Amino acid sequence: MNLRAHHLLCIPRFYSGGYDKTFADNMKKICLNIRKNPDTKIKVVIGKPDDLCDKCPNLFNKKCILSPETEKWVVAEDKKTAKYLKIEKDSIHKAKDIFNLSIEKVNPKTIKEVCHKCPWLDNCLKVGINKSFQKDLNKK
Repeated sequence: MNLRAHHLLCIPRFYSGGYDKTFADNMKKICLNIRKNPDTKIKVVIGKPDDLCDKCPNLFNKKCILSPETEKWVVAEDKKTAKYLKIEKDSIHKAKDIFNLSIEKVNPKTIKEVCHKCPWLDNCLKVGINKSFQKDLNKK
């Protein structure tokens, strides 16, 4: 599975509100796959669309068509998140390892710094980590 670096912060906080239905359904599917298979291999991509972006209504020809600024912002978010988590472009990790890292390293204070321009930041801060997602990552 390919995931953008910044999506490592989004997925553990996902509760499906405020998104396009097709995009949200795809995100639910990806979240459930990770929950059922915490050893799934995740390739961390930076600056290009991933399996989650595939269903984004603003993706065309592998670019965000919402605005040129949004495209630049999304790429910058990937780079900032990768640097913050100390992960390399195209590195491969078990889902449970990479998501536990993102949950451990990014708390409400740091998510404000890392994701300060994200339109869903307030929702992430309000709902926090999806505890059942976290529990499923670490089931024995």
